Amino acid sequence: MITQKEIAEELGISRTTVARAINGSPSIKKETKEKIMKLVEKYNYEKNYIGSTLAIKTKKLVYALVVKSKNEFYTDGIYNGLSKVEKEFKHYNMAMEIIQTDINDEELQLRKLKEILLKDNIGGLIITPLAKEKIYKILKPYLETMKIISLGMRLHKDIPHVGPDYKKMGKIAGEIMRNILRDEERLLVIDNGDDKVSSKSYLEGFISKIKDTQIKIVGPIKGKNAETTVEIIEKYCTEDRIDGIYINRYSHDSLKKVQKKLLIGKKIVTNGMDETIKKLIKSKIITATVMEQVELEGYTAGKRIFDSIIKNQTMENRWEVLKSRIVFLENLPDEIE
Repeated sequence: MITQKEIAEELGISRTTVARAINGSPSIKKETKEKIMKLVEKYNYEKNYIGSTLAIKTKKLVYALVVKSKNEFYTDGIYNGLSKVEKEFKHYNMAMEIIQTDINDEELQLRKLKEILLKDNIGGLIITPLAKEKIYKILKPYLETMKIISLGMRLHKDIPHVGPDYKKMGKIAGEIMRNILRDEERLLVIDNGDDKVSSKSYLEGFISKIKDTQIKIVGPIKGKNAETTVEIIEKYCTEDRIDGIYINRYSHDSLKKVQKKLLIGKKIVTNGMDETIKKLIKSKIITATVMEQVELEGYTAGKRIFDSIIKNQTMENRWEVLKSRIVFLENLPDEIE
């Protein structure tokens, strides 16, 4: 690959002139710039981004405003993915500050966002948005000047996004269930509400795959938390013949507390992964789960925003959907990824 020095030598000019032309300086004569850019194109010159970013005297920060979930697998996975990409780009005079706020506290996230936007060293923003409309209204004036990407939950069509298709993951869980239950068998479906990220979409996708089958759906029964879910499962599995169970939220906390004798022989499919779900698959309580690759989500969002800042590229306002993973006992990983 040709260097700035070699371009300068070929044209008989200084390397500084070449650098200024490549960086778009208006002080270079038009004809000189045209000659330089012809050689840049001819030799497929690629800018030395490390050298350019090291020249920045003030370190730029990418702020990652993400949620802290009850599911530690999700929370830790996002954090690990963002941390991994920060280490990868540490030589570019840039860093990342990861701020986690409770998934149920919209107002705290809004306050943290406003605090971030007052800082003068902000290089970009990654956000898992809770109050979408309010957040978009706050960020709209910054869309032309700041690199912004949503993570996990899409903020707006005008903003690039990285994350899984939760509704599709629910559909996959539904497809598994409809293939392991027979016609006329009874499926208990428990709806534990919207966690602001995935659970509502999980349920919509799951029901869309089950509703036109001959499986008898009991529910969706409204729950609130792990404790009420345990009560619902024990009530229906004691009073009625239940052949399968699907829970869109709190499944891991609920199933580990249910009397095991009530779960034996049931077909249970879940969405998500953590150590409890892994143990329940090992003990043959859960038949299968459809999980997202959380660490890869964090890493991909971080890499996209660092790349765009360093190379000064405009990110496409597209949804980068990461593939989900179906896990049975037979392909259960030794470690959660």
